Amino acid sequence: MFVFLKKYDMMMQERVMILEKKTFEISNIQSVEELNHLSLKLNEQEQVSHMKISKESIVFNCIDIDALLSLIQGVNKEHIVKEVIDGSKRQYDFAQRKEVPHYFMFKNMVTEDDIYVLINQIQEDSKYHDIEYDPKNKILTLVSSQRDVLSYLRKELFKINPSIEIMEHRKPIRSQDVFNQKYLNRYIRIGIFLVVIALALITSKDHNQITPILWYVTMFLLAEPILKSAWKQVKQLKFFKEDVLVIGAFILGIAAQAYVETCLAVILYQVAAPFLNKVLEKSLFKIDEAVEMPETGVRYLDEREEVISLYEFEIGDTMIVKPGETVHIPGKVLKGPSDLSTYSNTSTYELVRAKKGTLVSSGDVNVGEKPLYIKITSTYESSNYIELMNIASAAPVYESKIEKYTKILSRFYTPIMVVLGLILGIVLPIIDFHTYRSYIHVGAVLLILSGALSSDQSTSLGMLAGFAKAFRNGIIIESSLGLDSINACQTIVYDRFDGVEVTEEELELFRKLSHMGRTLVIFNDGPVALENDQYTIYNDLSVEEKLSKMDSLVGPIVYIGDSFKDIELLQKSYVGISRGGLADSKVVENSDIVLIDAELNKVYETFLISRSMRTTAIANNVITVLMKLVVLIGVISFNGFPLWIAILVEMLVSATVMYNSTHILE
Repeated sequence: MFVFLKKYDMMMQERVMILEKKTFEISNIQSVEELNHLSLKLNEQEQVSHMKISKESIVFNCIDIDALLSLIQGVNKEHIVKEVIDGSKRQYDFAQRKEVPHYFMFKNMVTEDDIYVLINQIQEDSKYHDIEYDPKNKILTLVSSQRDVLSYLRKELFKINPSIEIMEHRKPIRSQDVFNQKYLNRYIRIGIFLVVIALALITSKDHNQITPILWYVTMFLLAEPILKSAWKQVKQLKFFKEDVLVIGAFILGIAAQAYVETCLAVILYQVAAPFLNKVLEKSLFKIDEAVEMPETGVRYLDEREEVISLYEFEIGDTMIVKPGETVHIPGKVLKGPSDLSTYSNTSTYELVRAKKGTLVSSGDVNVGEKPLYIKITSTYESSNYIELMNIASAAPVYESKIEKYTKILSRFYTPIMVVLGLILGIVLPIIDFHTYRSYIHVGAVLLILSGALSSDQSTSLGMLAGFAKAFRNGIIIESSLGLDSINACQTIVYDRFDGVEVTEEELELFRKLSHMGRTLVIFNDGPVALENDQYTIYNDLSVEEKLSKMDSLVGPIVYIGDSFKDIELLQKSYVGISRGGLADSKVVENSDIVLIDAELNKVYETFLISRSMRTTAIANNVITVLMKLVVLIGVISFNGFPLWIAILVEMLVSATVMYNSTHILE
């Protein structure tokens, strides 16, 4: 497989790391008053979540513990902060560092515009100063006291252009040093390469013992970046990594006297990486676009309208929400009136008549005919939109079942192909070189095909695309396992809204759910008893009776509820889906999937997205395995099957499955 896949894994991990929260424990708390005071202070911090309070300690999750240092020590400097990792605790080091200069250089940089965008972002952060960029030598310098500046810059640069790599140098770099390192050494290598390949071509006419040696040198000069990466992997005992395997394939290619085609395969292998990075970048852009948060709003100031960033709105400003638009920031209506849908916050379908003095929340939708003028009473950072993004961003942290099964398949596939490649390319020729000489070439192709399945990485991309599609449709995935596990469920339990008569829309939903190939069970709490031979219906059951009925159903079970009374049922189900938006935080916490849109059809859409994700993952696996089989049949049938064609097929398959993984968004 290709070099880019290793980089893809790093990219995906970086995306998760940006949003991932860590667990910390504060101990050595001296009194109950101190405990209460500290817990209240922490509760005020937006980044703090999942707080558990005991008699002498507080455990919580947060993204940046360093930002809370002054708060914690402001209560008591004797507090001990420990990071909790896999159940074990280690004391967190808050030791202050002196400000030091940092020096950075870049690889794969096509245009400097991306670097200037990065510089503009860094300059907005007071932790970094004296930021300078030398365009002649491509060097970025800055001064900071932060611990891991390189990691921060990598994350920011990834958001701008994932294909650019950044490297840190530990000492100042002179222009002459850069020239010697970047240009002079390069020209020397080019000169050596031209001499060696010329000699290799000349001696190939009259083949002798020095010919393969010259071609080996040529191949290694061409494959220098791959060779360095492979050597690092070998030192780490990672023998099944792509670079190690492909170097083995190239060695066998030269041994099989496929000189020119092996060198072409080396070049194509390295050209494939930036091409696939572009495909990956485009796929990730589609995902980011799907989950893009609202960025601007209309402010009414001095009798005129102006479009500004939502983060620039201050308490007391007036925001205009036009018909069909969503309220992004909470506030109080100054001028109206208009009808408002508050489903995402109240879980009720009844429209609210918003007039002067009416309080509105972020997520409410102006469904009337007149614009609303709203006086802002909070900030965008504390709005429900940010809460939704926090919920959605946690989902990809967990590995889904589809990903696990694909990785298991890949885990067995690679060793089997490597063993076959070594037997055909090395063992059999050693036993009888004249008989099995042609098998060396077959072994080389098998090593190329032995890399990780393209579908292995594309499955993760497909999961992200599924989350993005759901988020765009008002379906918030609190647990990736929930969306994926819907496919394994045998029974759908639909718990109707309390005291609400059944509607045509709801009957249509029942019909669609009953055609999903699963048993549909309806708990009816409405004012009128329901009867239907096509579904199993239970009228007016208590929570205890519902729990008992669920025990008797064929599992796993998808449960669809809406209120705090359904929490036990949500907890008992294999997958819990709540329809009530963000009205009750406890319901949200106990749900795997949260629907914030008032349309009942969103329930059905959730099942469709889950099924589409599974279908895409299976299709990608089939395409990958089928194309590898086609190449394998080709190399067995035709002894001169070129190595570069195997590389090309691998590249096209990778691009195809990446595109197919995000096709759900179109």
